[in-house]
Amino acid sequence: MNWYLPITIIPGLGMLILSTTSQMMALSSEIGNLLSNKCSKFQHMISERKIKQLGLLTRASALLYLATGSYVLSGILGVIFDNKSMLDLPSIALYIGTIWVFVALTLLIVYAFRAVSIRKMQFENNHNIED
Repeated sequence: MNWYLPITIIPGLGMLILSTTSQMMALSSEIGNLLSNKCSKFQHMISERKIKQLGLLTRASALLYLATGSYVLSGILGVIFDNKSMLDLPSIALYIGTIWVFVALTLLIVYAFRAVSIRKMQFENNHNIED
């Protein structure tokens, strides 16, 4: 494994982290707006589901940070240990980082599907919300 391989992946992870963080900020603002006044049972239920969504985004973001750190560590170890084995320390750090990326992407996919179902529920019940 070349030492620079994991380093080249980091900008892509940075974009994923930026996107996830902006989604977290928007969702947090939306939750804050929902809970800023006394809300109906439906709005409270929607807020509860959105808070769970925020937890998904937070876990995905943390995994992306861990993956980035793992890729940096893999690149540094690749320079220090010039091994060509598939099971050397730099490769293992790369594999672990890749697993974290895939778990984070899975969480982001789950988030996206749940976000659509929450929006659909809001749309379907919009006419029942009291002003």
